[in-house]
Amino acid sequence: MKKIIKIKSLLGIITCSLLVLFACSDDILDQQNNNATSTANFGTSVDQVKSAINGAFHPITGTFFWGRIIHTGAMLRSDEFNVFPFGSNTAMSTFLGNPGDRWATEPWQELYKSIARCNNIIINTTEAGIQDQTTRENLVGQAYFLRAFDYWHLVNLYGSVPLITDLPDLDNLLVNKAPTADIWAQIISDLEMAENMLPDSWTGEDLGRATSGAATALKGKSYLYMKQYGAATTALNSLIGRYSLLPGAQFGDNFSTTNENNSESVFELQFLGQETFVWGSDIPGTGSMGNFHIDYAPPAKSPDRSHVVNPWLKDLYEDHGDVIRRNETLAYDYPGATGYGGVDFNTDFVDDIPFATDAGVEAIFSKKYSGMDLGTRDQVDFLGTNVGNNWRVIRYADVLLMLAEALNEDGMTSQAIPYVDMVRERAGLTLIVDTNPGINQADMRQAIIDERAMELAGEGHRFFDLVRWDLADDYLGPTSLHGAHPKSLSGGTFQTNKHELIWIPNSERDSNPNLGQNDGYN
Repeated sequence: MKKIIKIKSLLGIITCSLLVLFACSDDILDQQNNNATSTANFGTSVDQVKSAINGAFHPITGTFFWGRIIHTGAMLRSDEFNVFPFGSNTAMSTFLGNPGDRWATEPWQELYKSIARCNNIIINTTEAGIQDQTTRENLVGQAYFLRAFDYWHLVNLYGSVPLITDLPDLDNLLVNKAPTADIWAQIISDLEMAENMLPDSWTGEDLGRATSGAATALKGKSYLYMKQYGAATTALNSLIGRYSLLPGAQFGDNFSTTNENNSESVFELQFLGQETFVWGSDIPGTGSMGNFHIDYAPPAKSPDRSHVVNPWLKDLYEDHGDVIRRNETLAYDYPGATGYGGVDFNTDFVDDIPFATDAGVEAIFSKKYSGMDLGTRDQVDFLGTNVGNNWRVIRYADVLLMLAEALNEDGMTSQAIPYVDMVRERAGLTLIVDTNPGINQADMRQAIIDERAMELAGEGHRFFDLVRWDLADDYLGPTSLHGAHPKSLSGGTFQTNKHELIWIPNSERDSNPNLGQNDGYN
């Protein structure tokens, strides 16, 4: 899949026809272009539709979404990260941004670009064009999955947004925002279509494409976010046994270039370090590199100064005796700690530590997705152009913890214990069934919160978790329960009824006044 999605990318979705005319006779001029992809001839070959699917994924893996901007503008808002302020680049992640600042526009545009391409595939790939039902459904099912993935992020980033499932209507461009309930309903509908159409697995060059299991997992996650716990349990429970956790010794394989698309991976976005670098490009062969390195590399290596990790997370690992996950998640001065290329921590971070100590915070740095597994510092490009770590969007450990949460919230606490314990056992921790088999719902809720923090730290889940748990103000508001405020380096604080969402981009509102603005933003 790396070869297909990362290199072929857009060949089928934006095909341009170049006619070189050597004569001017009517016969030569009156030609049908069989290479152009239009409504009339789209969906007539497997390769054509597969290329179109790759093209629909490209805006998602590109620099302006998961390749970088979603991290700067969304994931780094969590209480895991104390971001060094760097002008407008960090305004959103430090709760200091407002309309006109950077990074709200690009995710909106890239997600709708992907949606438009998915709509084209869903509508125009028909039995007349691809007669084999299994082949056709395996292709179209990917578009249903990706459209749901796109809307999932739109509704969690922006809230109420336009719901577009048709081809563009040039006579009706000023669309209204849809109620969030309608968007969630569309997400569930698309995922159920994808479940029925997609295979259980892919092989060869297709390895890494969305599967029926990925659709089920995202459906279960969506129900969990909607607090429909019974439906979430049904979906997530159906995945038990279809995947397996890697051994503790291989926990780091979940974030490195080693062992990608493994038995624990439910869905991951495919990245490829590339020498050809065009910032934010939507051109085949460019843009699918891990520019997220800028946001996860330590401050002396990042062009934007990056962040330090807040000490509450370090303390959580240490209080639980969690060495396996700590060592693959954080870099600080613990016994055996290393940095880039396996170099001793104090040697490798000699230029980073003063960033923290001079600012009065602890020198704790991110390890996941920072490129430390790729070689020494000088071997990893400062912009991340040669960073090719696939981003594991949904792992089986996440599925287990979501299932445990759904069961616990539905009053079935004892049934939740085995799923939390599966994750704890891999980490080498004591099991709840042994230490507290009669655990009550409130204590189990806190155990799941802690377990998600340790297992999934730095993977992009924490901020959305805090919002759906109604805990964002508790930990990111003016009086953080963490004690030291997690955004102390910038002075920004979370404001309830504002920062749960980001602002609607001004450029989109200028072109469509029907969009309005989210609460709290001027």
